Amino acid sequence: MKVRLHLSIESDAGDVEEIKEVLTLERTTTLTPDRLGLSLAESKQVLQELQQILVAHQTAAYVADQQKCPDCGVERKRKGIHQLVYRTLFGKLKVESPRFYTCPCQKREMRSSSPLADMLKDRTAPELVYLESKFAALMSYGLTVEVLAEVLPFTRERSVATVHRNLQRLAERAEQELGEEKGSFLEHCQRD
Repeated sequence: MKVRLHLSIESDAGDVEEIKEVLTLERTTTLTPDRLGLSLAESKQVLQELQQILVAHQTAAYVADQQKCPDCGVERKRKGIHQLVYRTLFGKLKVESPRFYTCPCQKREMRSSSPLADMLKDRTAPELVYLESKFAALMSYGLTVEVLAEVLPFTRERSVATVHRNLQRLAERAEQELGEEKGSFLEHCQRD
């Protein structure tokens, strides 16, 4: 038996575009418990490929929207293109990020900008930071990296230092949200 998984994306206009074949599985006719459904390795592969395709389409649509000047609507000229590395639950992605010249109608300090780089300031998906933080609160950073690599479709590309840094940033952000610490609400001596 041969199973093929194809991905198609429907645009807002209703156009359906077949993207690519994501996975082809071949199974023998004899069913065994270890051959029923997807294995962990196969599911990691499917998730990683789906993530790459989806992110490529999302970023392409976002960049196309950002190419026009938000003030006057004129299409901005492209200065160049570079790649961003964005880490998600389903692996490290390389995303094309074009730079556009600033429109003459705008008074800006910078001559060009990269809308995608501006939007993705943190190069790690919030869900990945959440899982890293949750596991790092329960076990060592090294064990956190090993557990995540075991169940998520990325190899041990995450380092202990990266998990520690992300947890530190999260803690600092939480501290800032709390605001300044206030003194005791009791202004007088307890005996009085």
